[in-house]
Amino acid sequence: MHLAPSLKARVWAEAVAIPVIAIAAAFVVSPRDPFLVNATFPWLWFAPVLVALRYGLAPAVLSLAILVVSFVAARLGLPALHIHRLAQGQFLGGIMLTLLAGEYGSLWILRLRRSEQMSAYATQQLEALTRTLHMTRLSHDRLEQTIIGKPVTLRDSLHELRQELAIHGGALTGPLAARLLHLTAYHGGFEQAALYAVSGDVIDPNSRAHIGAPFALDCDDILITRCREKRRTAYWAANSLQDGQYSAYLVVAPILTSDDILLGVLVVAAMPFLFLNEENLLTVSVLLAYVADDAKAAQGAEEILRTLPHCPPRFAAETVKLARASRELDLASSLVTITITIADRALREAILDDLAALMRGLDDNWRINDAAAARFITLLPFGAQSVAEGYIDRLQTRLDEKFGLKPAEATFSTAIHEIGAGDALSVLCAAAGVHDGR
Repeated sequence: MHLAPSLKARVWAEAVAIPVIAIAAAFVVSPRDPFLVNATFPWLWFAPVLVALRYGLAPAVLSLAILVVSFVAARLGLPALHIHRLAQGQFLGGIMLTLLAGEYGSLWILRLRRSEQMSAYATQQLEALTRTLHMTRLSHDRLEQTIIGKPVTLRDSLHELRQELAIHGGALTGPLAARLLHLTAYHGGFEQAALYAVSGDVIDPNSRAHIGAPFALDCDDILITRCREKRRTAYWAANSLQDGQYSAYLVVAPILTSDDILLGVLVVAAMPFLFLNEENLLTVSVLLAYVADDAKAAQGAEEILRTLPHCPPRFAAETVKLARASRELDLASSLVTITITIADRALREAILDDLAALMRGLDDNWRINDAAAARFITLLPFGAQSVAEGYIDRLQTRLDEKFGLKPAEATFSTAIHEIGAGDALSVLCAAAGVHDGR
């Protein structure tokens, strides 16, 4: 039987309240026959059936038990009701109907949760992809920016921040916050700003980093309140504040992940007037959100990154998410490992680039390029064994058509690792060819 998972306290409360209210209503309508034993239709059984269809089998059993216990207690303890016979047919039919409805309800609740999980995962991936594309565009626009005579791109800076986040488990440490603040100030033109960490929607008043003259944080400032409540960048504008409202700051931007978790806020107290425009603020917002996703990924995959330090944080975090989905919703996912042994390193890189171009929209990859061989690990969200096998066939066909390598020139081997209800770390270690020594 299918039992609906993760039931909340409200569900259990309604499972108790609905039959109790139905019994009370029956007492009011028919005080001499409150359980409608002699009625032409057993109306009272609508209560547990309603609970069964709405919340599944487990709450339905509770509602059913309340109904049966109430009948037995009334028959034994209230002789004035003159309940002399047990309507066996009614009770047996009602119990069977409730159990069938509960099984049906649980099955569809589970299917709905699976659908919602897949939709939420796709939405988060789309937001992350959108931010990545925006960062790529900015990086190309400012490709030749020079700091101390060395060309530095936005992508280089974000890669360094990602590495530091992985080392520190996603924590917004002082040095990391300082680097992030200077990066946003460089692209946003801030003259006086500070970064503050947030825990449980509560802002730590002590700044993790600041540029320009330090300033005290007013947590009740209208821009900070708007940023925290609406989860988006708030900035001072002539038409944004009502009469009598005042803000000591110009911009307050959230460090917000794709799944709406607030990790910190950037507060800007002074900046040139010409930099206070929507395009510039969008750049800063997307940059902060991009780093926030990396921080959240590093936090969720801290144990994996300690064992596999070269694993991309987002790849590890997505594997952890999919392992949880497999445990809770029985949604299977897979890791496909392709091991390439070829002497020509340039050709090996070309093959890896070509494999990356064949991924589906939700897929992710991890490259391990050693001196002797390379591993290309593909994460297939919600892809079972059959999907992984089809993916491998497509890759082998592509390699044969484009490169046509002979067995003497190169060797390819594949392996499929199912992300089940077990430990995500052991699956990643197996896919990467690393023996977990725990």
